[in-house]
Amino acid sequence: MNSSNSITIGYWSTKGLGSVCRQVVIYAGHKLIARNYKLQPVIDNNNVSFDGSDWTNKDKIELKKKNSLINLPYMEILDNEGNEHLISQSNACLLYLGRKFNMLGNTDVEKTRCDQLLFETNDLRSIITSFAYTHFQNIELEQEAAKEVFTKAFQKNDAGKMQKFEHWLSSNHNSIFLLNNNVSIPDFNLFDVLDFYIEFLKHYNFVDKQNNDEILSAVGYPKLNKFFIDFKSLPKMSKYFNSILYSLPYTNKSANFGSGIKGNKWDIKIQTDNTPFEIIL
Repeated sequence: MNSSNSITIGYWSTKGLGSVCRQVVIYAGHKLIARNYKLQPVIDNNNVSFDGSDWTNKDKIELKKKNSLINLPYMEILDNEGNEHLISQSNACLLYLGRKFNMLGNTDVEKTRCDQLLFETNDLRSIITSFAYTHFQNIELEQEAAKEVFTKAFQKNDAGKMQKFEHWLSSNHNSIFLLNNNVSIPDFNLFDVLDFYIEFLKHYNFVDKQNNDEILSAVGYPKLNKFFIDFKSLPKMSKYFNSILYSLPYTNKSANFGSGIKGNKWDIKIQTDNTPFEIIL
């Protein structure tokens, strides 16, 4: 267990569900110890599978003795009274960090708004994550499925997920972020998901532009575009964006999309996972 001024986040050597927790800790000015477990490719008769024993056969065994619910991501932390906490489940970790750093609103109304936004951003993430981990029989089926993702996320009607956030920001009294002008937990989640979708839009040629700071406007979402730029410009986030953590792939090696370079699938012939087990920021 670490000192009270450091927080450990354990996750795979990807962004994924661990990324937002890492960002919050860095933004809050605490020392982050990012433990990164690697999914190892296994080749058998030209068939590729992936072995997660770097996590399941090592740290998970000991950590499960402390918390039977343990999974990735997990968080190790000392509270202000010096009590040790081992927390699992991404939302539970985020909610704890939000309470600790006062990033979940100050009133009951604001807290409820944060809850809604957090769960809605999770819904938005699940659309692209489900697609990313699906393996298709051919490129035509993949392209067809990508179009369905685009429609679900970006269609301009009440069913469109992005439109919900665009309208939220439009009616939020000119606030910079989702809750107000102060950063809250859902902002980290929304930024992280938008970053993933921007790669998706470029990879599947839904936009001509390649500048990330213009892409959301190009598909008709100027408020979300401004949110993305404003969040990325936060001085407290520069440490994250300049670190190896931001350059990690979006998904794990078993994914069809986002696991390799620029959204491509992980290629074991040309790519090596050199992520250090511990990254301290």
